[in-house]
Amino acid sequence: MRFEWTNIFADIDPRLQRLIQRRRRGLSTPLTASTEVGEIAVIAKVNDIQAWRSLSEVREGTEIINTASGDVIVTARVPVSRLQFVRTSHCVVSLQASQALQLTVDNFDFEEVLTTPNFVQLDSTIQGRDVVVGVIDVGCDFVHKNFRHPDGSTRILALWDQDGCSEPDSPFGYGKVYRSAEINQALQANDPYLALGYSPGKLAHGTHVMDIATGNGNGTGNPGIAPEADIVFVHFSNGAVEAVLANGGSAVDNSLGDTTELVEAVDFIFGIADERPCAINISLALHGGPHDGTALVEQSINALVSDRPNRAVVIAAGNSYDRGIHASGTVPQDGFTDLHWDIPRGHRQYKAMELWYSGADKFLLDIIPPDGETLVSLRLGENGEIVDEDDNTVIYLSHRFCDPNNGDNMIGVFMESKLPGGVWTLRLHGVEVSNGNFHAWIEREDGSQTSFIPPHDNTHTVNSIGCGQNIIMVGSYDPTKPNQPISYFSSSGPTRDGRQKPDFIAPGQNIWAASSLTETKSSRKTGTSMSSPVVTGIVALMLSEARDRNITLDINQIHQILRQSAQNNPPQDPSQKARYGYGPINIQAAISAVRAM
Repeated sequence: MRFEWTNIFADIDPRLQRLIQRRRRGLSTPLTASTEVGEIAVIAKVNDIQAWRSLSEVREGTEIINTASGDVIVTARVPVSRLQFVRTSHCVVSLQASQALQLTVDNFDFEEVLTTPNFVQLDSTIQGRDVVVGVIDVGCDFVHKNFRHPDGSTRILALWDQDGCSEPDSPFGYGKVYRSAEINQALQANDPYLALGYSPGKLAHGTHVMDIATGNGNGTGNPGIAPEADIVFVHFSNGAVEAVLANGGSAVDNSLGDTTELVEAVDFIFGIADERPCAINISLALHGGPHDGTALVEQSINALVSDRPNRAVVIAAGNSYDRGIHASGTVPQDGFTDLHWDIPRGHRQYKAMELWYSGADKFLLDIIPPDGETLVSLRLGENGEIVDEDDNTVIYLSHRFCDPNNGDNMIGVFMESKLPGGVWTLRLHGVEVSNGNFHAWIEREDGSQTSFIPPHDNTHTVNSIGCGQNIIMVGSYDPTKPNQPISYFSSSGPTRDGRQKPDFIAPGQNIWAASSLTETKSSRKTGTSMSSPVVTGIVALMLSEARDRNITLDINQIHQILRQSAQNNPPQDPSQKARYGYGPINIQAAISAVRAM
């Protein structure tokens, strides 16, 4: 193997750098539900929206005004061949590649039952009327009786299938939207799924999540948290999987939809809700990112939530506590610190790692393969690739200075599927050290997760799309045990900038909820995917109660009420405190707090 420098503009998102270099080598970018051949989905921050709109390279998505900074965050599709030009445009403050997401379910059982034990007991007068609950997930069973009114009609206002056949009026130019009238018509058919042209699939994750937040129990006999809320469901894109596999892709690339499609899904749901109160659940996750709330996907959600009152977005904390995906340490001046990344031999998935450190520091990176011979020393501001004897890229490396969103430096290591196995060493030398601290994360690789060698630092393992200040993040505990322990998998805070995340914990282990393609049955699943919709439902109840009293609640008030209503009795073990947040929420206390306003 040998190292080759590239002449790609250094002040660009390292993931975009990798895509540019792949194109130069004749490698295509896999299609997604929202892109065309040769395009990549991006999120950008711009300071001149008219100049942005005038760029012929840009196929526009949504526009979100960031009231805190005055900038506008936009989504778009841009040809890979024009990424450097677009990034250097005077109107572009920041340009980030879209990243593929994963579900935050840890496991599930295939057993189905007619009725199941409920884990919460609610005041029967609290139902979530006149509130919209949005769910961004995979698999919406519109036929299941838990999502239908007593007369059999649907409770779903809109279902946007991002993988559906695009039509001229498709949101942001892709997918298909089914409105309640179309769904009700399909429900009259012998095969409603065939009639509508949409099927959720067996044991769908999204159906389970939706039931926890909004199910009315008409089928299973056990309602969810907000059983009278109206529903908007976005079937998150997963149509890219086959295309990516056909192009030699991997776990990170072939997951579900991406962060660009996520931002557009949030915007779509709030648009459908319009002036009505709305709480959105996102049980999807990433490992990579700055973990400080400055990623553009987080800034987008922050801005959408704060744009008007009576809005909230709730995100699962993730299931990565014990998977060895995080490392941290301090690099001394004129010394070095090693990170050891264990790559199993024969591991054929694409692998990615991000390392973030203070913009006041300068590190030098050595890449040392299992045979112990240093392949390259990468200085701040440099990028390049390691290639094999057949001139195939094995690793793309970028050492970016001063990220435009937080001012910090970032090292991106992107390992292709042909990488030799063994323990790879990343040696960090302290060239100019003021702070010296760093954090590193290995991106999620479902089915075959690589990790740092033990002992592991399991702090800072929370979902990297949920670290925004206006986002409510939820961890999991096991409600079936007498002491209700925090779930073994539930990710830990804090954020990289030292804030408390997750915000709360909720039941997420061994949870029974609606099972798709059964109409009346339930199945059991486990993960922070299940705890997040509990809190989404609670927020919906609060918003419904406030609406009945002509009260508006902004996101700060929603956070405050939830914190005041939480148990707030953390474990004494410091490692457990970082996973607890403010603890479980007392639903009745939250409703009472709204009534007392």
